Amino acid sequence: MRKKLREDIALPSIMSERKAINKYYPPDYDPSKVVKKKKNNSSSNQTIKIRMMAPYSMRCLRCNEYIAERRSFNARKEVTNERYLNIKIVRFYITCPGCNNTITFKTNPAEAGYTPEDGAVRNFEPSKKKRKQESEDDLLKRLETEEEEDKKYQLLMKKRKNNPFWKEQDATGGDVMEKFEKRLIEQQRQQELNAELEAIQQQVESSKSKGGDEVLSKLLEKGEEENKEEIEIETEQKAEAKTEAKEKPTRNTTIASLKIPSKITIRKKTNGLPSLDYSSDSD
Repeated sequence: MRKKLREDIALPSIMSERKAINKYYPPDYDPSKVVKKKKNNSSSNQTIKIRMMAPYSMRCLRCNEYIAERRSFNARKEVTNERYLNIKIVRFYITCPGCNNTITFKTNPAEAGYTPEDGAVRNFEPSKKKRKQESEDDLLKRLETEEEEDKKYQLLMKKRKNNPFWKEQDATGGDVMEKFEKRLIEQQRQQELNAELEAIQQQVESSKSKGGDEVLSKLLEKGEEENKEEIEIETEQKAEAKTEAKEKPTRNTTIASLKIPSKITIRKKTNGLPSLDYSSDSD
């Protein structure tokens, strides 16, 4: 008997589940015969119980109780028929902790805040931020900055296609890899210059050790020889020019003599006009 009782007691604990996942449906189950529950659509503006915090500090109008901002309440939420730019305006109901007075306030999507409706008053009204009217210069500057930002973004997107880790320097701007390459080239040039300077210093030191006066005298002798050669070349060129001028033939500058009449004789004609004769004595 004891064993049977133990088995009967143990069976429900084994067979039953605390949270049933799968439910049993009998083979003759017909879902169309199940009575459906009616939805409570009697009022369009239904209230929902929620947990919320006070969006601003307020004072109750009945008991003058001060309610701090972000104080939590068990509130009721109601969607109104009012809309702003197709945005629903919601009304909230809370109770005053001092006198159980109902306090209502609504959402204000135009100013991204809340407006008190009934039962309480704000402790202070926030000052509205007024936008400054842009002048033509300010507008042009803003457009220029936007264009520059757009160009930078387009350049970044082009560079990132080839190199996803490409990054522009914030301080000076430009490509990091290009600047790195320029630095490497400058370092190589500096190393070459340093090597040339070291070679010149070694030559100077070697000349000093061998005797600097001899080197200077050799250089002076070379300079004097070059000057002498230049002077000789100039004298030869002048002599050649003189000989060429002498060899050229002289041109005849004589002009043929002109015959000028010594006497002028006038002869009379029957027509009444004198005839002029420009014959000379030799004729």
